[in-house]
Amino acid sequence: MAKMTETKSDVLIVGGGPVGLYLGCLLAQKGIECCILERRTERSLHSRSIGIHPPALRSLEKIGLAESVSSKAVVIENGLVFDGPTFLGKLSFSDCPPPFQHVLSIPQFETEALLVARFNELAPGRLHTGVFAKTIEQESNGVALTTEDGQVFRAQYVAICDGARSGLRTQLGIPVGSGDYPVSYLMGDFADTTTFASDAAIFLSKDGVVESFPLPDGQRRWVVLTDSVDESSQMLCDTIRSRTGHEIDHETCSMTSLFSPSHVLVETMHQGRVLLAGDAAHVVSPIGGQGMNLGWLDAVEAAQAMAGALERPDSQEALFRGYSKSRRNAARSARRRAEFNMWMGLAGLLHGIKRVAARTILRRPLSTYFARMFTMQT
Repeated sequence: MAKMTETKSDVLIVGGGPVGLYLGCLLAQKGIECCILERRTERSLHSRSIGIHPPALRSLEKIGLAESVSSKAVVIENGLVFDGPTFLGKLSFSDCPPPFQHVLSIPQFETEALLVARFNELAPGRLHTGVFAKTIEQESNGVALTTEDGQVFRAQYVAICDGARSGLRTQLGIPVGSGDYPVSYLMGDFADTTTFASDAAIFLSKDGVVESFPLPDGQRRWVVLTDSVDESSQMLCDTIRSRTGHEIDHETCSMTSLFSPSHVLVETMHQGRVLLAGDAAHVVSPIGGQGMNLGWLDAVEAAQAMAGALERPDSQEALFRGYSKSRRNAARSARRRAEFNMWMGLAGLLHGIKRVAARTILRRPLSTYFARMFTMQT
């Protein structure tokens, strides 16, 4: 029988995705001893979440990664808005507060690779992969996590960042409110054959929205509202052509994904010595690209709360309660923004009203407000 081993640290982070890695970097930079437990041994090369908004970019600057991420990303400074193939106007992010007056587009696996490298610089040997945290137990002076193979990790505090299906959240019995939206979207990444260069493009249509975002290496993501269960690249290209007039070569497709958005929000983002962050705490519709950014902003406040609790243990409950209240409010705001984005893209009889609304949004002073709203700055 294998000997049971124990590992101790100040903070234990469950989940080595973008949120857990970023939180680990923040804590390590503060001189706090932390470990990250990640179940996967290999990372997905799916592009997944691609948008990094200015508040999150300012946060990445805290750990010295803003420049590295920017150098690998496409810098989006404008959003072009169309009614079908007819150009309505441009929403410029130049009205957003400096220094980051743009949105970055970069595949999630590249962002994660930069975060892994940075965490390994700050806390060598503290990222444990292939480790499944099976059980969690809160004790009088800390928290104990036991892995599937019997290893025990102990810490003063734990951050759960293991995603929307978090098993540890379920074990803790934290109530979750959730719901599904009655819509579906099909997205895919293709070789970019447009003349949009580094601009994003939104096509309003009576048949449903089409969204288009540049990616590095001459690629472009397309997202369409659909009621079809066909997730083939040919179906996606046909839909793009019929709603926008753009011809996309389906043979250049590197991935397609059919998804139905939902919303999730836990009733509390803390219990005792445990904090929740990222998708383990909240999920918003991916239309608008806020999810990963929202998780990083959780991490900023979680790091502050944990650092404060380590310094002043008697303040832990108040700090964690404040964190939960603040970040639940932020998640509600993100959900409202996502739902507005979805409403603008729905098919149906209100298309004419939305076209008028879009023209109005594109004029100052509303354009300034909406540029900030779409980039998570209101």
